[in-house]
Amino acid sequence: MTTRTSPLWLSPPELLPAHLTALSDAAARPAPTHHGPARPLPNAREADYDAYFGIARTPYAPAHTLVQALGSAVAEVRAWASPLAEPALRAALAACGLPESTPPGRGGDAPLTRWKAGHRLFLALTQATVVALRDGTAHGTRRHPAPAGTHTAAVLLRACAAAMRLTASFTPHAYAAVVRPSMEPPAHTMDGFSGLWSADHRTLVQQLRTWGSVHAGARCGGCTPHRELSAALDEVHTAHHGVCVRFVGRRPSLVGGHDDAPATLTRLAGARRRLLHPYADAATGPEATARQARRSAVPDGS
Repeated sequence: MTTRTSPLWLSPPELLPAHLTALSDAAARPAPTHHGPARPLPNAREADYDAYFGIARTPYAPAHTLVQALGSAVAEVRAWASPLAEPALRAALAACGLPESTPPGRGGDAPLTRWKAGHRLFLALTQATVVALRDGTAHGTRRHPAPAGTHTAAVLLRACAAAMRLTASFTPHAYAAVVRPSMEPPAHTMDGFSGLWSADHRTLVQQLRTWGSVHAGARCGGCTPHRELSAALDEVHTAHHGVCVRFVGRRPSLVGGHDDAPATLTRLAGARRRLLHPYADAATGPEATARQARRSAVPDGS
């Protein structure tokens, strides 16, 4: 049996602030957050994904809601997390202006509890990454993405990778016997359960695409922020791939499709990586020449 936990409150991702200072200000001046009644997301699959992991949505005070969620989610996993995750978690909290000494909570450590708690932390960190990427591109498409926002996004993505590993800190037998059945019919009414149902993941993908477009418009090649962000994104993929290999192996995922779930993840990771350099797949030919001409006509603002 798992211990019933309180909902983790998050705002709809579209309401997240555009600057990291909003998070540090909220952390420095904590205010009581009146969540009000939960407002499920309008998309049925996104609402179902939230319900499974115990996420409640509120439009009230997005910055305060997120910093509270980060503190709560980190405390929830610290009750049983490996010390190896601590550096990444401390760095993520510091990047958002939160104290690094968040005490551990009292949550249980049964496999299903760990699975859900790790995902709750992952989703809160994903929202913080969205804020960092928005911060990095807030100046518009004629300037290079801000290095500070991009660096923070990389720090938060590395914490996402640590959270992903924490979700899998139990045996493959427990996954097969307890965790996976909880996401399948008849225990779960909607078929094809997938991380692709996450509204926060959807928004992160959109923001990575924006970052890649701004970076391409700045015509700065493989700069340090680009390399750092790419490496952090690769670390998230490596962690997710490891969880998939450990629990699913070369079988279909819950969403179905390709028989080799890790291979499917690798293809998705390639697509995410290409968001950061959207013109890399078509570097030659008439279309690429026309694109380059259009980019060259735009001043870089430096």
